[in-house]
Amino acid sequence: MAQLKRFKYGFQALLVLSSSPELRSSTEIAERINCEPTALRKILAQMADASIVEVRQGRTGGYQLAKQPDQITLFEVYTSLHEVDLLQDPFTDKAAAYTFGGDKMLNSFSRLFEEINEQVKKVLGQHTVAEFLEGG
Repeated sequence: MAQLKRFKYGFQALLVLSSSPELRSSTEIAERINCEPTALRKILAQMADASIVEVRQGRTGGYQLAKQPDQITLFEVYTSLHEVDLLQDPFTDKAAAYTFGGDKMLNSFSRLFEEINEQVKKVLGQHTVAEFLEGG
């Protein structure tokens, strides 16, 4: 669940940044999306590391998009915030899996979760931030 929450806040922050080319402070963005500013700064830092947003330090600094909204896919946003697959295989604990069916079940679920993750990645890769802007 924490993964989806970070994605939600990161995505909403990009929508705020897309609404104007001006620099926005993390506090301003956090207020607009109802997010704790410290948590949002961590999210924005991860997106800056992925070259999705740019950060300018200092009193007059803030955040802005590093590229156009139509060049930022939802998959790119998601992967900037997470290093793991979208859905975790519940049977990565092999000891628990053997209790309930052994290798066959373990392999079947691993393949299922690989397939689910590939489909989700494909769908997220087909959509950009621009599609979610007003009038977009």
